[in-house]
Amino acid sequence: MPWLRMVVAAFILPVLVSCTVVRPSATFSEPPIVRSERGVAVLKLSARIDPHRLGPSLWYFIPRAPFWIGDAPTIEVHPGDRIHIAYHNSLPPILSDDSHGLPDDTNLHFHGLTTSPNAPGDDVLGTVIAPLQRTTYDVRIARDQPPGLYWYHPHPHHETSWQVGNGMAGAIVVDGIEDVLPSLAGLRERVIVVRQVFLYPDRAETVTLNARLCGLAHLTPKGRINFLRAHPELIHEDDEKLNTVVTLNGQTAGSINIGIAPGERQLFRVINATPKRNLDLAVDGERLELVAEDGVPLGYLPGSVPSKLVSDIVIPPGGRAEFVVTGSSQPTVMRSLAFDSGPKGDPDPPFELATLVDDTGLPAASSDARLPMPEAHLEAKLDYYRSPPSAPVVRRIARLEESDDGKRFFINRKAFDPHDAPMFVAKSGTVEEWVLENETQEVHTFHTHQVHFIVESIGDQVVRPEQRHWLDTFDVPYKRGNVPGRVKILVDFRDPVVRGTFVFHCHILDHEDNGMMAKIRVV
Repeated sequence: MPWLRMVVAAFILPVLVSCTVVRPSATFSEPPIVRSERGVAVLKLSARIDPHRLGPSLWYFIPRAPFWIGDAPTIEVHPGDRIHIAYHNSLPPILSDDSHGLPDDTNLHFHGLTTSPNAPGDDVLGTVIAPLQRTTYDVRIARDQPPGLYWYHPHPHHETSWQVGNGMAGAIVVDGIEDVLPSLAGLRERVIVVRQVFLYPDRAETVTLNARLCGLAHLTPKGRINFLRAHPELIHEDDEKLNTVVTLNGQTAGSINIGIAPGERQLFRVINATPKRNLDLAVDGERLELVAEDGVPLGYLPGSVPSKLVSDIVIPPGGRAEFVVTGSSQPTVMRSLAFDSGPKGDPDPPFELATLVDDTGLPAASSDARLPMPEAHLEAKLDYYRSPPSAPVVRRIARLEESDDGKRFFINRKAFDPHDAPMFVAKSGTVEEWVLENETQEVHTFHTHQVHFIVESIGDQVVRPEQRHWLDTFDVPYKRGNVPGRVKILVDFRDPVVRGTFVFHCHILDHEDNGMMAKIRVV
């Protein structure tokens, strides 16, 4: 009976699967891994309501088992490969007359990749998938893409914070970092996606409520609004009233053991996939060897250091860090230290992420090692990341501002409107110098799609050449007294693949959703 199969697929099977992916064990684990084969990583994703928590989530279809699992996979590719994703929106249409957009529309952004901003690639402006619709992404990894850590997440305007805040995110690993740093060859790797997800009330009723949500497609707009009035816990504008929990690969932070033998060196690859929290990572009693940030090895830029020993590593929302941890003879705690986000910023208190424990003699977990990919790496035609940027041809100012009540946000006094023309037009093949000025009393996290940049100075402090490297996400300090926070950067538009229109914005995602975003066109 077709209708019975539909009911099972829509309600019963997701409930069963959601129960199977809950991991009561404190042993660290990783999401599934999809590796490229013959130069292409192929996968199916679905955006749907998680019946365990009510919120939207990314579900992955396992090819060799006929079901979906609620855990976005890590996509592992080579430079020059392609990522082919069939993406289906299974979210119920519940707010079709929302003036800001639909909380059930979705799309994907491939954060940090130097790739085309045009469909069917990394297009967040024109590609918006309505409920019960689907699309196909064909994202081409540049042949000179640095080996490192990137990620993918939804990016529909006004709904990005809501969807990423419900955990819709997955890692992308571009293989080959051991070719840049041979000392990393053979190390066990830990891909860690840090999320801060919403917890919903009425958890005992989630299955019933999910069934009711999925039955809303036939309702009129007025009927959907009436339903939401009866269930205010579903209205995303009230997300500040919901509790949140920090997770590592879906496991609750502070309750996880990561195995590492005494004296063993492991490569930790950490994504800050939270919608607004800054992480300041540290391991008790240890200095960390930082080797890459935002996907790019530190030593890629000529004259910069290939690695550095640090006591802690600040990872802004959307940022990534790759660093080597050395095992101790005693259990040690990896934690996030308190971060000063400013008098009006969201609090970033300290918390524990995981405990590093001796796993000598214990059976190896599936996440303890990554198999090397068999294909040979492609030689880049021209490696823009390894060549020093040319002199800037244009100097611009981007002022980050907000309303007095802290609910509306602006760049150069303009809130984002998807119908507006680009704020800036850049010429392909050039480098520009931007001054980022923060006119508010809270930190804002600057991020630009498609390209990376180099930080030249922070306030009056010039960054020394050996400490400069490529980034795509950076915290702009808050205003102190009458002096705005100021960061000067070099933005690289030399790669012709990024011709088109894309966005730059604050990666504190409720700031982005409420206006702190603008378009740039590269011609």
